[in-house]
Order: sequence, then C-alpha cells, then structure tokens
Amino acid sequence: MQVSDKTCFDCGVFNPTWASVTYGIVFCLECSGQHRSLGTHLSFVRSLAMDKWSDDQKKRMRLGGNDRALAFFGAHPAYRENMSIPEKYNSEFARLYKEKL
Repeated sequence: MQVSDKTCFDCGVFNPTWASVTYGIVFCLECSGQHRSLGTHLSFVRSLAMDKWSDDQKKRMRLGGNDRALAFFGAHPAYRENMSIPEKYNSEFARLYKEKL
C-alpha cells in the first residue's frame, strides 16, 4: 500500500476501509456511500476487509493507487480540488482514467 493510500482519496480522512476497483483508489466509509450512489457503472465499491476480491480486481488496485489517480485527474484542465464526488466521477477525465487503468 502506498503512503497516499492511507488517506481517503476524496476527503483525506485517515485509514480508509473502502475502495473503488474502477479507479484503483481507497476512501473512507462516508465517501463509500457516495460512490455506491453513483452506480457500479461509474464506481465499483469493495470493502478492503469484508469483501472477496478477484485477481483482476487486485490487479487494478495494484496498477492504480491514490497518487496515480490524483496525478492523472490533476493533469486535466476540468479538474478542481474540492469537486463533489458526483461531479468528479461523472467527468471526462474520470472516464479516461477508468479506461486507461
């Protein structure tokens, strides 16, 4: 686990316990609810501790990580810090990252 993966990708809370396999990022319980409300077509959410993970899901998490996602998002002009979760993950840059990963 990378150092950046010890905080929630979306709000910065320490010790995230949930992940989006779609983006290879980790986040807190509160943000996991918002990700779940996006639908699995935008963010497929798994518990780091309670869910079983397929080999493909584990691979996406190894290829991803909070640092890589933030670097990709931040390189796009439409990205702004403090975007809402729905705004961020319904964006073109999120779609491009999902395809790249």
